[in-house]
Amino acid sequence: MRKNLATVLTALFLVCVTLSAQPQALPSVEIGSDVAVKAPLVKKPLPYPGETPTDSIPPMIPPVFSLKHRPSALPQGTVRPLRLELSTGTDFETKFAASCYPSLMFIPLLRLDADLWVPGTNVSRSTLNASLQTDFDPELRFNHLFSWQKAKTRCFATGAFSYSIANLYSEIAIHDIYFSNLKTDLSLEEVEQNLAGASQADFAIGIRHSHDLELHKLKFTNRLVLQDTAFGLSVQYHAPWLEEHLPELKLGLMTDFIHVLPVIDLHRRFLLGRGKYLELSNRSEFQNLTFQRLRELYPWTVLPERERVVMTPLNLSLSGWQAFNDEDALFRLLGFRQNLRFSYNQPQLYVRDVSGQTWLRQTDILSYRLGAEASMQFWGWIIDQDLNLNLEYLQDERWRRRPFSPIFNALTEARHNLGELELLAQLDQQYWRRDEFDQPLSAVFDLSLGLSLPLRSGLSLTAGLNNVFNSKHGNFGDLPNPGRSLHVSFSYLPLR
Repeated sequence: MRKNLATVLTALFLVCVTLSAQPQALPSVEIGSDVAVKAPLVKKPLPYPGETPTDSIPPMIPPVFSLKHRPSALPQGTVRPLRLELSTGTDFETKFAASCYPSLMFIPLLRLDADLWVPGTNVSRSTLNASLQTDFDPELRFNHLFSWQKAKTRCFATGAFSYSIANLYSEIAIHDIYFSNLKTDLSLEEVEQNLAGASQADFAIGIRHSHDLELHKLKFTNRLVLQDTAFGLSVQYHAPWLEEHLPELKLGLMTDFIHVLPVIDLHRRFLLGRGKYLELSNRSEFQNLTFQRLRELYPWTVLPERERVVMTPLNLSLSGWQAFNDEDALFRLLGFRQNLRFSYNQPQLYVRDVSGQTWLRQTDILSYRLGAEASMQFWGWIIDQDLNLNLEYLQDERWRRRPFSPIFNALTEARHNLGELELLAQLDQQYWRRDEFDQPLSAVFDLSLGLSLPLRSGLSLTAGLNNVFNSKHGNFGDLPNPGRSLHVSFSYLPLR
């Protein structure tokens, strides 16, 4: 399989490209902008960490083209002075969030997030995040985040504290050298882990920086990451040779001083007609994994002693879609997407022994995803349908399937308005999965129902019954595997 995998994936990708890029098969229509905003459905925590399925509307597209997730426009001159959110559920998870715009000269924004979850006996997780923004100068606006996390199971306990600061600086000129889009994140973190009485503490400094550099009509994009002892660099040259056809072509190298990888970034959108688009891109990724982020994703897992830089040189995507603005038409949106991706040092859970304790390692992952999306309307209902073929393999001696990753996933969302009451439904189906021991798992049929209702000016209620049929997703080792639960959430957002 190792010898034929690359050939099969390449052939499948080329066939899909050939079949998809046929502009004459699509009608000529315009994109509509009068689209209702989808109210959020109360979500339960995922039973296992995983990537959020990507939308067929790529993130490179300006928000005006996003038909599904475009935020509602506020009346001119209004601001959000205060926002409060409180949610709780029968799975013993309670969340509280508050944000405000204080009348302080140098502090335009304050935010507080708290979360407590007790999904089982001797299993708990609690987090507290406090963030603020300081504005001493238009070019010196900093975002600060203080994060505290604590989690424990029967034989494992961990705690983490971190402080991070981020800034975006527009440009600096030093003689004939111009720096622009300077983005810098600095974090100071400490994590403690106690497994069966054996304690271990670790302190780390994390840095993530990127900028564009221009010198004598030569332009480069440089990236630097540091996490404890892990260090990486990426340098890319903005190639002008194909500027007419590929205006965002960048060529270069990235390294973690273990691997040296070629990097080719490109992006091109083709307008095939009114409302018809085709988009091709390869977006490399280069990042560090902070303790705060890892503890957020894997609260009950033993972290590795040595960190590594995550590098994704291959992230090749082809997307296409057709948008409709006919109010009487059945379809509002039709689209497809496919992505071929290879990542170095991606985080992956595994179990060492029968105790069920989970550990985290960083490994290489090859994946291919092919998806289709449709948005429909009939009888007052808005139906969004996503279908995904998902092939993920861990690079080991026999290219194993990634555990708990379904080969086929179908996600259906429906919403309907009855006056001010909004009804919500979501059906998540997952087929052909395998556990961490490469044993087959049963299919997932997860139906969730919800409603959203404004109670008074600025105050709204959202309630949801998640996993109505109590379908088990499965999880690594002794990690929690929540089933049916009821959630209630209140949101207070006055405008002035």
